[in-house]
Amino acid sequence: MSQQPSTVKVFDTWVEGKNGTIHFDVMTTDEGTALRLAKEYLISLGEEGAILTTEECQYCHSEPLAFFSQDQQAAFAS
Repeated sequence: MSQQPSTVKVFDTWVEGKNGTIHFDVMTTDEGTALRLAKEYLISLGEEGAILTTEECQYCHSEPLAFFSQDQQAAFAS
């Protein structure tokens, strides 16, 4: 059983898309997951060719887990 984190990391993401710059935040517990989630999101937008590295998706700050609903907290733990 893994211990639930007390904070969630926010990754500030800026990507050059087909029609200009796309900006969004990814909230998760680690960099690898942030990159995976950002890529999945870009694909859902039809931006599968967008360049996405740790340069475009950078750790910004952490938020206390208490700021999130119970359902959201459960998602961060999995």
